[in-house]
Amino acid sequence: MLLTLIAIVIAVLLARLAGVGTPETSGTPGTSGTSGTLGTTPATRPEASVVPSAATEATVEYVHDGDTLFLTDGRKVRMLGINTPEIGDNLECYGDEATSLLRQLLPKGTNVRVLPDVEPLDKYGRSLLFIYLDDSTNVNLEMLRQGAAEVEMYRPNLLFQAEIEAAEQAAIDSGVGMWGVC
Repeated sequence: MLLTLIAIVIAVLLARLAGVGTPETSGTPGTSGTSGTLGTTPATRPEASVVPSAATEATVEYVHDGDTLFLTDGRKVRMLGINTPEIGDNLECYGDEATSLLRQLLPKGTNVRVLPDVEPLDKYGRSLLFIYLDDSTNVNLEMLRQGAAEVEMYRPNLLFQAEIEAAEQAAIDSGVGMWGVC
């Protein structure tokens, strides 16, 4: 576990050295509303739909719900930038559908690339990551695009904030997923 944490910290540091900065913020809960990106300009800021070179390889073991999964290396992952409706005893509208979608996108054994932001772990010890498929699909964004998630971002993990918020707004505007039924 310590080696995994060290690897994550190194990946974040390498990402920062490569120009992956904290994106501008708007008024999202958990943010201060400042704007600008340290060390990057809009022309050099990474795009969420392009797999950053700092992303590392991993394999999916199991999808727990619409925003939580396990990797074969033992990490429990909470997907960055999104929140999906609850399942189980606390079932919320579209919770089962969000879980089903993530299981379709990430079946057991799927090879992925993962990217942390500034804070690699949450208070529960879960790895906070963006997940990419081999075809460069950002799974976090895909959950938003399909209306299976809503934006949830907290400082200092604000990478790709503009794209994340735009994906959610497009889903809301078109009434897809939970935005059309809940």
